[in-house]
Order: sequence, then structure tokens, then C-alpha cells
Amino acid sequence: MSGKNYSKAVEDIKSTVNIVDVIGSAITLKRSGSGYMACCPFHKEKTPSFSVSESKGFYHCFGCGEHGDVIKFVEKYYNLDFQSAVEKLCSQYGITIEETIGPSDKKKEEYYEANKQAARYFFDRLSKSANKGYDYMSGRGLTAKTLQFFGIGYTGEDWTGLVDTLTKNGVRKDVLLELGLAAEKNGRLYDKFRGRVIFPIINVRGKVIGFGGRIIGDGEPKYLNSPESAVYQKKYNLYGLNRSKDAVIREGFAILVEGYMDCVSLYQAGVENVAASCGTALTPEQAKLLKRYAKNIVLCYDSDNAGINAALRGIDVLREAGLDVRVLNVDDGKDPDEYIKKHGKDAFLDLMNRKAIPGVEYKVNILKRSYDLKDHTQGIKFLKELASVIKALSPVEADIYIQKYSKEFGISEGALRREVEQSTGEKTSDVPVRRTAHPEEPEKTRQPSRTQLNVEHMLIRLIMLRPSFYERIGAYPEAFVSDRGKSVIAAVGNFYKDGELDTDALKNDLSDEDLIYLDRIEEKIQLGEDLEKSFMDCLSRLESARRAARIEEIDAIIDMSDTLPEESLDQEYINKLLMEKQQLIIRNKGEN
Repeated sequence: MSGKNYSKAVEDIKSTVNIVDVIGSAITLKRSGSGYMACCPFHKEKTPSFSVSESKGFYHCFGCGEHGDVIKFVEKYYNLDFQSAVEKLCSQYGITIEETIGPSDKKKEEYYEANKQAARYFFDRLSKSANKGYDYMSGRGLTAKTLQFFGIGYTGEDWTGLVDTLTKNGVRKDVLLELGLAAEKNGRLYDKFRGRVIFPIINVRGKVIGFGGRIIGDGEPKYLNSPESAVYQKKYNLYGLNRSKDAVIREGFAILVEGYMDCVSLYQAGVENVAASCGTALTPEQAKLLKRYAKNIVLCYDSDNAGINAALRGIDVLREAGLDVRVLNVDDGKDPDEYIKKHGKDAFLDLMNRKAIPGVEYKVNILKRSYDLKDHTQGIKFLKELASVIKALSPVEADIYIQKYSKEFGISEGALRREVEQSTGEKTSDVPVRRTAHPEEPEKTRQPSRTQLNVEHMLIRLIMLRPSFYERIGAYPEAFVSDRGKSVIAAVGNFYKDGELDTDALKNDLSDEDLIYLDRIEEKIQLGEDLEKSFMDCLSRLESARRAARIEEIDAIIDMSDTLPEESLDQEYINKLLMEKQQLIIRNKGEN
């Protein structure tokens, strides 16, 4: 958890921030009756159908159906997650987000501060006097502006410069050791990074979480990276995304490269929608992070065997996360860094437009290299492998590629289709993507009712007893209404996999407050043998609450329709809403 009371901040926003001011600063609103109208910013239209109610703090588009409160608008319009939208509004309107820091949060803040001081030390060493690091990076074509923009630094050959500086500033020994900034020998600390240029790794919230150091000249290891710690887990972060996320949103896709220098060089050349995978194989968590900003990815890894293998793995990871993937191999230079320095931005973009191919086609092209298709025996083996690749696709994709490759390789569609159906390859496209209940995404800002808290406690207890319930509750993020409940269920998501929950790891990861909360639930909530019935009872209550919320929403929309110009009013739509409301009321009465 972030250690901040976002629920209180949300209440303050909705009680003090005027929705008309916020939306009016983004789009042009015109007074209409008791409300305001505009052309919808979320779909193309000529006649205004986007209505804003100042008194209700609510907006609704009668064209595309998009609606919500002031926070929802900021999320949608600026493409932010919930927490970032709250922080943006708080910053703009002088609202304080109260700290609720527990022991684990204090530890993380201490680590962030130590990393921040280390980053400043490294950058000062690079920028304030002549040194090998600056000469090396200049020789690689990086400008002083780029070095400053990415906070790139340097550490000399001396053994205790960083340790001496940070300990003088109050950083504790165990912090230096856990963050990998120092090592210990014979009871004495010394700098872990020496004789290297330093790339600070900064998360999308602007916190320095780790470092990558490239040695200058010969030596091993070529790259030395921070170990994982309380603030740095490689699988959750991408290098450079803190700088490039706006460009990724603007361009509609991200270019994913392997190395720090690839990322920095492309950005400097003007290709700003780029990030790197921090020297690790692409992970599902990194794919989910990318998906927050764009649904299309271009993998541009090195053209050597390691890069090809990384791309093949990356294709599967990205596709499973629901992302569209293309792959680009640069054809003149071993990596993107070398290519763009040699040919420039326009040539790189032209190459990408011409030669970036869908991930499936890339996999098939690589597969072709392993077989001599003129040899019938090898050709048959290739077609069986091809069938396995196609089997992993959705039915529509599979049909398209069956048609494509049957023509290309001179085999009938029927034969290839039967081979696909008989293939033993796993159909990864049918693996469900779990929805994580986001801890910072409350449906309402009012205090949770006793009924809501009872449902939350029941669900947490049920998930601890039968972890597979976690996947089924993913569609109900509003089920968790207290700060502690949201924190616990978010942690469950980190330790749940394939129907199993590592409860020991979960409890070790929880803050003291969250652990007490979970222990009380496990002690208080006693369930019978029929866990499925108890679970379905909880879902029934949640569905009933959803219907009640929808009834309120329909009432607000109908009230707002009074502000519409006559030519924009769709009476048929209003009638449908009234009928929907009546059905919801009847159903809720029937279940009460």
C-alpha cells in the first residue's frame, strides 16, 4: 500500500472540487438549462450530447454512454489510473492526502530516500567535473541534456565515496546493504558500484527504486543491477516508462527494447514512446503495466539469438495480457541504439512501418529457419509445429492464418485445419486474464455500511479457505470497502497463482495493521461446510447493491436530460432507461 488515505482524499475532492471547473478546463462547456453541454471528448459527434450536472457532480454522454464523477472524468480524459487521478486533483486544488504510514511504509520511504540520495551522488559525479563516465557517454552520442533528463550518473574507482556520503547523511548500514548500494568485507562497507556509468531506475510514480551500472571498458559483469528489495521488484517495472508514458499514450503504442542505452538513444533521437525491460525476461506484470498506457506493442530486441529468444517469449506474455504485438528486427546494426545513431529517427520509423510484423508471423518466420522445407520429412515436422502455433490463437485469428499459410506452403486449408484441431499445443489464448481488485478504487466515498463490511469479511475468509474464489471475485472490485480490506485483497493478488495462495508469503508481506485485520477475520468468521453457497450469497448481495446503484444512476441521467437541447433529446433512449429502472426495482424486491 502507498501509505496514504485516499478514501479521505476522495471525500474531500467530491465535497470541494467543482466538476464544471475541472471539465471546463479540458473542454468547452456551454450553459444549457440547469446544467452544461458539450461535444463529447470520448467519441466523435457534431451535435452536443455530453451533459454535466454541477449540482449532482456527475457527467453523462447521451451519445456513447460514458459517465461518472469528477475523478472518473480525470481518469478517462487524461488516461490515468484511479490513484493518479486523485493525486492530480489534490495537487491542483490544494487538498492534502493524509499519511497513514505503518511500519512497512516507513521502511519503504527510508529506502526511497536512500536511493534518491544515491542518484544525486551519481549524477553529481558525472556532471560536475571531468570524468571517464561523461567521456564514455558522450562517445556513445548522448548529450548533456539527455544525461540530465534521465538522471544518468557515474561512480569512479574509489571504494567508499558513496558509502561515506550516505552514512554521513544518516543512511543506515543495513539499508545500504539491502539496496545493493554497498557490500561488506571484514566488517567494513565499500561501494558496490565502482567504475561504472549509472542508470537510475525510476518507477512511473517518480520514485528511484534501483540502479543499473555499465562498466567502462573491459570487466565483468558488464552490467551490475540493484538486487530486489522492499522497493524494487524487476518484474513490476520498465526502465524509462516514467519518462515515456505520455508519449506512449499519444502515439497509441509502446516500443519495447532490451537495454538502457537502446531506450535512451531512441528517446534522444525523438522516438519517445519507448521503454526497456530492465535486463530481465518480459513478465506478465510488466505487460499489465504497459497495458495501462497502450494496447499495441512493438518488440524491438537485439537481432542476435538471445534477442530472438526474448522476443519469442515476449510475444506470448504480451498476447496473454490482451496486447497486440508486432516485432521489429533492425537490419543494419546489432541493436536499436546502433541503428538509430547510424540512420536517424525517420529511417527508424520508416523501417518500423515497413518491417514490423505481427507476433504470430514472426514466430512462424523463426520456425521456418529451423527446417529445410524442400525436404518432405522436415516439411511435415514444420507444418505440425505451425499447427501448434495456430492452435494457440483465437478462432478468428486461427481462421485467418490457416488461410494465409495453406496458400503460402501449398497445403489444403482442410488438412491444415485438421492438423490444428489435432495439435497437442496448448491454447494459451483461452487462459482467462484475472482482474485484480484495485485497492484504491472505491465505488463510493460514503462510509461503508455494516452490510458492506460483513460481505467484505466473508469474502476474505472464503478466499483464505478456498483461494480459487479469488478469480471469481475479480469482477466485483467494489466488494472491498475498507482501507484494510482493499490492502489485504491487493496483497492476495500478488501471491495467488493457478488456484493456490501462498498464505505464509502473504502474511509476511502484510503490514502489521493488515495482518491484525486478517487475523481478526479468520478468528471471527465461522463458516459451514458449504463454502460455495456462502460465496454465492455474497455475490447475490453485491449484485443487489449494483442494481440499487444503477437505479440511482438512471435517476441522475434522466434528471440531466432536462438540460439537453430538443434536437439532442432521444426519447427512445429515455424510455429504455425507465424500463430498465422498473425491471431493476422488481428484481431487487424479488430478492429481498
